[in-house]
Amino acid sequence: MYSEPLEDDFLFNTLASTHASYQSLPMLPGMLKHAQQVFQELVRGRAITPRVEKKYKPPPSDPVFITQQLPPDPVVVGAARKRANSQSSADAPPPDKESRKFDAAGKRVASQAANQWRIANSQALLARYDQAHWDEMSDIIQQLPKKYQKRAQQVVEEGQAISNNQIGSALDSADTAARTVNTAVTIRRHAWLRSSGFKPEIQQAVLNMPFNQQQLFGPQVDTAIEKMKKDTDTAKAMGALYSSQYRGTFRKPQFRGGFRQQPSEAFTSQAIPTYQSQYQRGGV
Repeated sequence: MYSEPLEDDFLFNTLASTHASYQSLPMLPGMLKHAQQVFQELVRGRAITPRVEKKYKPPPSDPVFITQQLPPDPVVVGAARKRANSQSSADAPPPDKESRKFDAAGKRVASQAANQWRIANSQALLARYDQAHWDEMSDIIQQLPKKYQKRAQQVVEEGQAISNNQIGSALDSADTAARTVNTAVTIRRHAWLRSSGFKPEIQQAVLNMPFNQQQLFGPQVDTAIEKMKKDTDTAKAMGALYSSQYRGTFRKPQFRGGFRQQPSEAFTSQAIPTYQSQYQRGGV
């Protein structure tokens, strides 16, 4: 649960009176059985079942990342097409095979995250309606006979606590969905950047840029790429200029015979008497 509500939000302002708590609830057998059926499909299974997709169909006013797949950036797409010498359309997947696999996986994760977001939103709205329903019941209690008011108030307070808990769970689900969207965006960005041929430092910088909810990369990515490319070109130009100006200036020192020190006569083999020479002279 949450100790601080989301300010100015009619949906989550009921969380003001709650305190942080931990939940350890048992897993329902029906939930696990359904999951086991889904696990049998694995890769060939649909990202979202038609029933769920139809039930939580988003209105056109929803954000772009919930209603459709995000378009890639023209600068990155152009670099990938140029590198692969491809003339495919702008909405085509990345040109190389491995990048297409990454992009397809990212789109699959994005679809699941968007659907999870819509389900969390639906749960929060229903829980908030339930909360308002119990609030109205508090006013009706005063009209009941006094011998029933205490018990009725306990039932209302319990219902309010449950609906409040449901709102918190919906917010947790929405938080998880948002982080899943981050994962999908990262996978798809990686797919396009690995095809672009940009330097690793440029790819890493672009990969970590914030997501603007409208495009896979966003306008700030174009600015960053152009700036980093200019910095790289400037560094190359300065390096070439420095190399051309000082080429041939430094030479390896060469030592000639006149500078070579001759061994001193005091340390030559002829100047050092050996034991044999002293014996022959009668020195021993």
